[in-house]
Amino acid sequence: MSLRMGINGAFEQALLLMYGPYRTEGCLRELIVSDSSEKISIITANNGYKLQISTGFWLALEVLITTSKCRFKITDAFEWLFLHELQHIELGHFRFNDCFGIAQRLSGMQASLNSIPLGMRSLTPLCLEMQADHEATDILLGSYYTDSWHELREKVLAISGMMMLIELEDAKNNAEGRTHPRAATRIFQLLGHIAEMPLVEAQLHEDASLIPTESELQAFAHEVTIPCFFDALQLAQTTGALSIADDLGSPVDFFKDLEIAKLGDPSRYGDLQTQGAKEWAKLWPCNEALKPILGGHFTN
Repeated sequence: MSLRMGINGAFEQALLLMYGPYRTEGCLRELIVSDSSEKISIITANNGYKLQISTGFWLALEVLITTSKCRFKITDAFEWLFLHELQHIELGHFRFNDCFGIAQRLSGMQASLNSIPLGMRSLTPLCLEMQADHEATDILLGSYYTDSWHELREKVLAISGMMMLIELEDAKNNAEGRTHPRAATRIFQLLGHIAEMPLVEAQLHEDASLIPTESELQAFAHEVTIPCFFDALQLAQTTGALSIADDLGSPVDFFKDLEIAKLGDPSRYGDLQTQGAKEWAKLWPCNEALKPILGGHFTN
């Protein structure tokens, strides 16, 4: 994989150190770091793909952290975003399009959309983003563990911050809601993932003995899952992203919505209260239609 240098050498070296373990030989051919108006995009290239990142987007994230005074590592946020873009490759999303990114809009869906019901085709780009979110989160956070919950909480905040920054950038481009879901929708899925982390091993092995004790589950909820919601809400409020804060809703409504989603019963989705949960439910049928084609999935 080659690196095309821009002006900020230190930033570029940090990217190489961060992304080195994840680069895919024969797939990701080129990493371009520049000071252009492009924020981040991954596009098809000769015999592979190339990823372009602007130093301006790194600076925008630094401003977000400074303004909010929230503590999380900028490298965690960027690593998640890099993984997100790679998942567009891994999940086969390029059969629908030749470009994914924040500043560079989708150029038009390809023929594979013919297999998607007509009424769902406009939602497909949003579903693809949610699928990439889920897989990137799974890789960055890893398996459930009982120590370093504070570090896990910081990583979740870093992901939430990146999701908010993407929505803010989309709003500047008058593209909000057209190629990316609401930040609140993405955070709703993210916290659904967090809430389920202690149960995943038992579900995978179909072994109830692997379920943590009730006291451990309660401790995880009170030390990680619930605080992660308030971390995201505070970040939205202190950075002036009031529409995102409104979309997240009240903590009572948010966690009731998570419980409804966890049940996996579409007949209950009409009871959802928060904007993020409602959009998640709206995307659910489209995502189900995509599963046989791509194998992507949401977490309930």
